[in-house]
Amino acid sequence: MDKKVKAIVTRAVPYRESDMVLTLVSLEEGRLTASARGCLKPRAKLRYAAEPMNFGEYMLAGKGDRYIVTDCVQYDSFSPVTADIDKYYAACMILELLTKLSPESQPGIFLGAVKELKAMAYEGKDARSAACDFLLSALREGGNGLDFSVCADCGCILDGDAAFSDSDGIVCPHCAPWDAIRVDAASRAFIAGENRDVPEAIKIRAVMLLSDFLYRTQGVRPDSSYFKEQE
Repeated sequence: MDKKVKAIVTRAVPYRESDMVLTLVSLEEGRLTASARGCLKPRAKLRYAAEPMNFGEYMLAGKGDRYIVTDCVQYDSFSPVTADIDKYYAACMILELLTKLSPESQPGIFLGAVKELKAMAYEGKDARSAACDFLLSALREGGNGLDFSVCADCGCILDGDAAFSDSDGIVCPHCAPWDAIRVDAASRAFIAGENRDVPEAIKIRAVMLLSDFLYRTQGVRPDSSYFKEQE
Protein backbone atom coordinates (compact mmCIF):
# COMPACT_ATOMS: atom_id res chain seq x y z
CA MET A 1 0.00 0.00 0.00
CA ASP A 2 1.32 3.43 -0.91
CA LYS A 3 1.48 6.18 1.68
CA LYS A 4 2.58 9.78 1.98
CA VAL A 5 4.22 11.06 5.17
CA LYS A 6 6.02 14.16 6.38
CA ALA A 7 9.30 12.80 7.71
CA ILE A 8 12.91 13.46 8.69
CA VAL A 9 15.74 11.09 7.85
CA THR A 10 17.36 10.28 11.19
CA ARG A 11 19.72 7.54 9.95
CA ALA A 12 20.98 6.30 6.58
CA VAL A 13 22.97 3.08 6.11
CA PRO A 14 24.48 1.92 2.78
CA TYR A 15 23.07 -1.37 1.52
CA ARG A 16 24.33 -3.40 -1.41
CA GLU A 17 26.06 -1.41 -4.14
CA SER A 18 23.84 1.60 -4.54
CA ASP A 19 20.97 1.47 -2.04
CA MET A 20 20.45 3.10 1.35
CA VAL A 21 18.30 1.88 4.21
CA LEU A 22 16.69 4.88 5.86
CA THR A 23 15.26 5.39 9.30
CA LEU A 24 12.48 7.93 8.93
CA VAL A 25 10.58 9.58 11.73
CA SER A 26 7.26 10.83 10.45
CA LEU A 27 4.80 13.30 11.87
CA GLU A 28 1.91 10.95 11.17
CA GLU A 29 3.22 7.51 12.16
CA GLY A 30 6.47 7.86 14.05
CA ARG A 31 9.44 5.66 13.18
CA LEU A 32 9.55 3.89 9.81
CA THR A 33 12.20 2.03 7.79
CA ALA A 34 12.43 2.45 4.03
CA SER A 35 14.85 1.62 1.23
CA ALA A 36 16.09 4.32 -1.14
CA ARG A 37 17.04 2.24 -4.15
CA GLY A 38 19.84 3.36 -6.42
CA CYS A 39 20.39 6.59 -4.51
CA LEU A 40 24.17 6.09 -4.40
CA LYS A 41 24.45 5.95 -8.18
CA PRO A 42 25.91 8.97 -9.98
CA ARG A 43 23.16 11.49 -10.76
CA ALA A 44 20.58 9.60 -8.71
CA LYS A 45 17.54 11.86 -8.57
CA LEU A 46 16.62 10.92 -5.00
CA ARG A 47 20.10 11.16 -3.47
CA TYR A 48 19.01 14.18 -1.39
CA ALA A 49 16.11 12.16 0.03
CA ALA A 50 18.57 9.72 1.64
CA GLU A 51 20.60 12.35 3.49
CA PRO A 52 20.33 12.51 7.30
CA MET A 53 18.39 15.62 8.39
CA ASN A 54 16.45 15.78 5.13
CA PHE A 55 12.91 16.89 5.91
CA GLY A 56 10.24 16.36 3.33
CA GLU A 57 7.07 14.71 2.16
CA TYR A 58 8.00 11.10 1.39
CA MET A 59 6.04 8.88 -0.94
CA LEU A 60 6.45 5.26 0.15
CA ALA A 61 5.39 2.04 -1.52
CA GLY A 62 5.13 -1.29 0.26
CA LYS A 63 3.26 -3.13 2.96
CA GLY A 64 3.76 -4.18 6.54
CA ASP A 65 7.01 -2.66 7.73
CA ARG A 66 8.80 -2.79 4.37
CA TYR A 67 8.75 0.36 2.28
CA ILE A 68 10.55 1.81 -0.71
CA VAL A 69 10.97 5.54 -1.25
CA THR A 70 9.38 6.36 -4.60
CA ASP A 71 9.53 10.16 -4.40
CA CYS A 72 10.21 13.02 -2.02
CA VAL A 73 9.27 16.68 -1.96
CA GLN A 74 12.01 18.34 0.06
CA TYR A 75 11.00 20.94 2.63
CA ASP A 76 14.45 21.54 4.08
CA SER A 77 17.89 19.98 4.40
CA PHE A 78 19.11 22.23 7.24
CA SER A 79 22.45 22.12 5.41
CA PRO A 80 24.07 25.10 7.22
CA VAL A 81 24.18 22.91 10.33
CA THR A 82 26.84 20.71 8.72
CA ALA A 83 29.25 23.66 8.47
CA ASP A 84 29.56 23.91 12.26
CA ILE A 85 30.86 20.81 14.05
CA ASP A 86 29.17 21.61 17.37
CA LYS A 87 25.82 22.17 15.67
CA TYR A 88 26.29 18.98 13.67
CA TYR A 89 26.86 16.94 16.83
CA ALA A 90 23.84 18.57 18.49
CA ALA A 91 21.73 17.77 15.42
CA CYS A 92 22.88 14.14 15.54
CA MET A 93 21.84 13.94 19.20
CA ILE A 94 18.44 15.45 18.41
CA LEU A 95 17.89 12.97 15.56
CA GLU A 96 18.97 10.05 17.75
CA LEU A 97 16.56 10.99 20.53
CA LEU A 98 13.77 11.69 18.04
CA THR A 99 14.22 8.14 16.75
CA LYS A 100 14.25 6.55 20.20
CA LEU A 101 11.25 8.53 21.42
CA SER A 102 9.07 7.95 18.35
CA PRO A 103 8.12 4.28 17.96
CA GLU A 104 4.70 5.80 17.28
CA SER A 105 3.63 9.29 16.27
CA GLN A 106 4.90 11.98 18.64
CA PRO A 107 3.89 15.28 16.98
CA GLY A 108 5.20 17.52 19.76
CA ILE A 109 8.65 15.91 19.79
CA PHE A 110 8.78 15.88 15.98
CA LEU A 111 7.96 19.58 15.75
CA GLY A 112 10.41 20.31 18.56
CA ALA A 113 13.19 18.67 16.55
CA VAL A 114 12.30 20.65 13.43
CA LYS A 115 12.24 23.86 15.46
CA GLU A 116 15.73 23.34 16.90
CA LEU A 117 17.26 22.24 13.57
CA LYS A 118 15.80 25.34 11.94
CA ALA A 119 17.04 27.57 14.76
CA MET A 120 20.60 26.26 14.43
CA ALA A 121 20.59 26.41 10.63
CA TYR A 122 19.07 29.85 10.07
CA GLU A 123 18.54 31.75 13.32
CA GLY A 124 22.00 31.70 14.87
CA LYS A 125 21.06 29.53 17.83
CA ASP A 126 24.07 27.85 19.40
CA ALA A 127 24.39 24.08 19.63
CA ARG A 128 24.16 23.71 23.41
CA SER A 129 21.04 25.88 23.68
CA ALA A 130 19.36 23.87 20.91
CA ALA A 131 20.24 20.58 22.61
CA CYS A 132 19.01 21.94 25.95
CA ASP A 133 15.70 23.18 24.57
CA PHE A 134 15.04 19.95 22.66
CA LEU A 135 15.61 17.91 25.81
CA LEU A 136 13.23 20.18 27.72
CA SER A 137 10.66 19.72 24.95
CA ALA A 138 11.10 15.93 25.01
CA LEU A 139 10.59 15.87 28.77
CA ARG A 140 7.50 18.06 28.49
CA GLU A 141 5.94 16.05 25.67
CA GLY A 142 6.58 12.87 27.64
CA GLY A 143 4.54 14.23 30.54
CA ASN A 144 7.62 15.05 32.60
CA GLY A 145 7.95 18.80 32.15
CA LEU A 146 10.35 20.44 34.59
CA ASP A 147 10.16 24.01 35.92
CA PHE A 148 13.61 25.30 36.85
CA SER A 149 12.32 28.60 38.23
CA VAL A 150 10.08 27.42 41.10
CA CYS A 151 10.43 24.64 43.67
CA ALA A 152 7.90 21.92 42.87
CA ASP A 153 7.48 21.17 46.57
CA CYS A 154 7.32 24.42 48.59
CA GLY A 155 6.82 26.85 45.69
CA CYS A 156 9.76 29.13 46.48
CA ILE A 157 11.52 31.01 43.68
CA LEU A 158 14.72 29.28 42.56
CA ASP A 159 17.59 31.71 42.08
CA GLY A 160 20.54 29.54 43.09
CA ASP A 161 21.20 25.82 43.37
CA ALA A 162 18.39 23.33 42.89
CA ALA A 163 17.96 19.57 42.80
CA PHE A 164 16.12 16.91 40.80
CA SER A 165 13.92 14.47 42.65
CA ASP A 166 12.42 11.43 40.92
CA SER A 167 9.16 11.98 42.78
CA ASP A 168 8.79 15.77 42.66
CA GLY A 169 10.93 17.10 39.81
CA ILE A 170 12.93 20.28 40.40
CA VAL A 171 13.06 21.35 44.04
CA CYS A 172 15.01 23.75 46.22
CA PRO A 173 17.94 22.45 48.31
CA HIS A 174 15.79 22.65 51.47
CA CYS A 175 13.13 20.32 50.01
CA ALA A 176 15.54 17.96 48.24
CA PRO A 177 15.55 14.35 49.46
CA TRP A 178 18.86 12.69 50.27
CA ASP A 179 19.07 10.92 46.90
CA ALA A 180 18.26 13.98 44.74
CA ILE A 181 20.63 15.05 41.96
CA ARG A 182 22.18 18.45 42.61
CA VAL A 183 21.74 21.12 39.93
CA ASP A 184 24.28 23.89 40.39
CA ALA A 185 23.14 27.51 40.11
CA ALA A 186 24.84 28.20 36.77
CA SER A 187 23.42 25.08 35.10
CA ARG A 188 19.96 25.80 36.49
CA ALA A 189 20.03 29.37 35.14
CA PHE A 190 21.18 28.13 31.71
CA ILE A 191 18.46 25.48 31.50
CA ALA A 192 15.80 27.94 32.68
CA GLY A 193 16.87 30.40 29.98
CA GLU A 194 17.80 33.04 32.54
CA ASN A 195 21.43 33.18 31.41
CA ARG A 196 22.63 31.50 28.23
CA ASP A 197 25.89 33.47 28.13
CA VAL A 198 27.94 31.04 30.22
CA PRO A 199 31.16 29.04 29.64
CA GLU A 200 30.95 25.96 27.42
CA ALA A 201 31.69 23.64 30.34
CA ILE A 202 28.53 24.82 32.11
CA LYS A 203 26.44 24.39 28.97
CA ILE A 204 27.72 20.85 28.50
CA ARG A 205 27.07 20.03 32.17
CA ALA A 206 23.52 21.35 31.84
CA VAL A 207 22.83 19.19 28.78
CA MET A 208 24.27 16.15 30.58
CA LEU A 209 21.97 16.79 33.54
CA LEU A 210 18.91 17.02 31.29
CA SER A 211 19.95 13.83 29.51
CA ASP A 212 20.12 12.07 32.87
CA PHE A 213 16.68 13.40 33.83
CA LEU A 214 15.26 12.16 30.51
CA TYR A 215 16.68 8.71 31.18
CA ARG A 216 15.28 8.61 34.71
CA THR A 217 11.80 9.67 33.62
CA GLN A 218 11.44 8.15 30.14
CA GLY A 219 14.16 5.50 29.90
CA VAL A 220 15.95 7.12 26.95
CA ARG A 221 19.26 8.96 26.75
CA PRO A 222 21.69 10.06 24.01
CA ASP A 223 24.57 7.77 23.12
CA SER A 224 27.55 8.52 25.36
CA SER A 225 29.69 9.30 22.29
CA TYR A 226 27.92 12.68 22.01
CA PHE A 227 29.37 13.80 25.31
CA LYS A 228 32.80 12.34 24.55
CA GLU A 229 32.94 14.57 21.48
CA GLN A 230 32.29 17.59 23.70
CA GLU A 231 35.26 16.93 25.98
